Amino acid sequence: LASSSAAYRQLVTLLFPAAMLLFLLAVAINYLGLAFEDARLAEQRQFDLEMHARDAELRALRAQLDPHFLYNCLNSIAALTTTDGPGARRMCLLLGEFLRSTLHVGTRERIALSDELALADRFLAIEQVRFGPRLQVDRQIDDTLLDARVPPLFLQPLVENAVRHGIAHLLDGGTVRIEVRRQGDRLALAIENPCDPDVLTPMRHGTGLSNVRQRLAALFGPLASMQARAAEGRFRVDVTLPVTTHD
Repeated sequence: LASSSAAYRQLVTLLFPAAMLLFLLAVAINYLGLAFEDARLAEQRQFDLEMHARDAELRALRAQLDPHFLYNCLNSIAALTTTDGPGARRMCLLLGEFLRSTLHVGTRERIALSDELALADRFLAIEQVRFGPRLQVDRQIDDTLLDARVPPLFLQPLVENAVRHGIAHLLDGGTVRIEVRRQGDRLALAIENPCDPDVLTPMRHGTGLSNVRQRLAALFGPLASMQARAAEGRFRVDVTLPVTTHD
């Protein structure tokens, strides 16, 4: 009996440190798991905050775009009312069609390139009422990219910039060239127009270009780029985006 009691005490003496070690290991693993979970939740909260901030920024930029565009259109209509009544009425109808066509894209992050080009065409139709033959349009579009998804109304400010600060300042007007092509896995879009060298400053730094640049940065980060340059009486804006076919 004495030998059994001694053996028991010896066994307890050996097992107790092992049990304590296992207990401490379990506690450490538990705390480690809790720490990882807290880190994951913090990362998720940060991601949600960034998403909400980006959405708020995009909404603010879109809200800035609409009044800017409407202000320019209403000024054009007001100018036509005294010189070309039928033209002013036609411009009002075209503006109404343009605004109706933007209703279904206003809340979407991306739309098909074909829809975006159609919106740009409607805008140009409005401006062609005012400028007549002084405004010509040349389109060179890669049809295989028509289903690619792009930000809604990102092309319209670029076209507006070409007309407002380019064509409008030239006595004989000129041609706005819209080019869309594929560069590997990227969509390359260019808007080019003749310009008066004396108005290059507003062309380079206008609200429209700034708006588009900020929207591209908010949506795509470093995956998108936008460059504006002038040479030999012409102004050109180049935009590159990742090619995606889903919203």
